[in-house]
Amino acid sequence: MKISVIIPARDLRGVIGRCLDSIAAQDLDKSEYEALVVFDSCTDDTADVVEAWRAAHADVNVRTFVTDCGTPGGARNVGLDNASGEYIMFVDGDDYLINDSAMTILLDAVKGHNAVRMTDHELSGGEISFADRLTVRLHFFSRELNGQERFTDLILCEDYEFVKRITLKPEYDAATVDVPLYHYNYDDERMTARIFEAFKLTRERKAKGLSPAFVLDDFTPKRSGDV
Repeated sequence: MKISVIIPARDLRGVIGRCLDSIAAQDLDKSEYEALVVFDSCTDDTADVVEAWRAAHADVNVRTFVTDCGTPGGARNVGLDNASGEYIMFVDGDDYLINDSAMTILLDAVKGHNAVRMTDHELSGGEISFADRLTVRLHFFSRELNGQERFTDLILCEDYEFVKRITLKPEYDAATVDVPLYHYNYDDERMTARIFEAFKLTRERKAKGLSPAFVLDDFTPKRSGDV
């Protein structure tokens, strides 16, 4: 199997079907990829929605998991621990792929490399481009390169910290794809709630002498030879 698509999902009953539809629409042979949907601390019927979708799309390999870690990184770790594909792709449950050839394009680009960085994306609900930042949504890694790297318990910017560790590995060798493949849905309400939660938890942690609950995001690091 070529690709494992890891999809964290928390209370996304109204939008996760669109995400899964974009996975099913890929022109890559369906035997070559799997989707791992990780339900994290759901309080709605997201799981029922996914099960109904899976029943209607028996040709798509969808595996589901339940966790109560309460962090985006923790849910993604469940996916990483159970992935069987040669490559790892992360798609948030409220986002989706905008190109039916996205997986094929990434597999073509990664030949001779162990990673791909997407330099553009589509965005709704916000005005900030994430294309030059270390967001996990715009990176495609070989499972060998990822190795035992896992997300921490950060609740904000956890993906930047994770991607930075991987991109700074000596063996990291990425191709780039300039065609937008990913639609990022910036949910102001959800993000505002996460930001407040991150600051509140950070104050509590600092009072106990512990590390913050978030890190500042970072831009794509320059390497020698980059212009």
